[in-house]
Amino acid sequence: MTINIVNYTKQSPRISNFSKERFVSKDYMEQEWDSVWRRQWLLAGLQSDVKKPGDYFVFDLGREQILVTQTAENDIQGFYNVCQHRGNTLITEERGHAINFRCAYHAWTYDINGDLSIVPYKERFTEGAPGQDRSLKKVHTECWNGFVFVCLAEEPMPFKAFLGPLDEILSPYQFDKMTLVQDQTVNLDCNWKAVIDNFGELYHVDFLHPQHKRMVDCCNDTVRLFEHGHTGVEVPGATVNPRFPVPDMPTDIQAMQLRSIGLDPADFKGRVMEVREAVQKQKRIMGHTQGMDYSALSDDQLSDVWQYNLFPNIVLSFTPEHCWILRPRPHPTDPSQCEFDKISLVRFADPALATSGDAIMSAGRHYQDQSAFVPENYARPERDVFHYEAIVSGAKSMTDTIDQDVELLAGVQRGMASSGFDTVFLNEDEMRVQHFHNTMNQLVR
Repeated sequence: MTINIVNYTKQSPRISNFSKERFVSKDYMEQEWDSVWRRQWLLAGLQSDVKKPGDYFVFDLGREQILVTQTAENDIQGFYNVCQHRGNTLITEERGHAINFRCAYHAWTYDINGDLSIVPYKERFTEGAPGQDRSLKKVHTECWNGFVFVCLAEEPMPFKAFLGPLDEILSPYQFDKMTLVQDQTVNLDCNWKAVIDNFGELYHVDFLHPQHKRMVDCCNDTVRLFEHGHTGVEVPGATVNPRFPVPDMPTDIQAMQLRSIGLDPADFKGRVMEVREAVQKQKRIMGHTQGMDYSALSDDQLSDVWQYNLFPNIVLSFTPEHCWILRPRPHPTDPSQCEFDKISLVRFADPALATSGDAIMSAGRHYQDQSAFVPENYARPERDVFHYEAIVSGAKSMTDTIDQDVELLAGVQRGMASSGFDTVFLNEDEMRVQHFHNTMNQLVR
């Protein structure tokens, strides 16, 4: 049982401890705002929400709102969501389509390029009518793999330098060809970094997520450390955790995976550890005929679950057929609260590739138990917003795994605030957590 470490940085992180103040201090929160949130590239949303000129969405980030739209020139551009007259919030809807952006206060109007186009009663401005210097203020904007990133810095790090080798590593998954199937936001009583730390280690999995032993091997994973605070972990899937007794028959989750690609779980009696390789081979054979292009992926990628964390606050958890975007966002004023987004994408089969009359293959992740193809009546799901107590009560769910994490994190925050706790103390299984906090240490001084 080994953890393979692939280090893309100049030096490995030193495993140590650090103060709890970064989770509970308002002073640290202020430093963090200036040193991290105003300087880093941030995943604002999906390109699929701004497909045509005038489409827009609003990205909430703590004390700021960024209006992202497709301009008349078919570029995607972010602006501060604030009217340049008296500072009123310009757009209050979460997303939509507009022919222009009109302030509800005094009707100052901006075209979809952000240029000031209408000012009522211009003659009343005796010192000169407002001009284009009062157009919406832009933020740096980049698109990558179906995602829209923004940066509030005046001179940000070049986006390609920010991604580094992650561009080459992750692009074969073609997230831009995936479809949004669920959009959830839960209000958590914890600091946003407690969420990132939770998704930065597998040390807790055997204890908090017992179901994982039936589908992944969390003790033979590969950890990757990158410049600028990014990390990755690659976990063998379609298998079982060898720390526990190996069952005689495939687990329920393995059986679901086998059936989804036309294999009989009964054929693997006494051969559970062979399921992973069988899944890889069968998906390679069937992929093209079933409308799933796996040509850019290795055999291991066909079965395994990868999770890559993009600094500061993005967790991508994915297989070739799906991707979860997990995104904690800071509260405007309270370090003990955050908003946590789970944006679920699915790779549906491509009818142009499928040679079979009825595609069955989607790794058991059919959308609402329908065909592997995009439903004809597909509509973008509305965002569902709730408090974590709704998960505790069973009224809401973000999947068993995420629910288990969410239910625990408020207790982590309460413990952080206790006089009986001073410092975090990590082990080597938590190297990705340390790498993240090393980067925070470099930025927040």
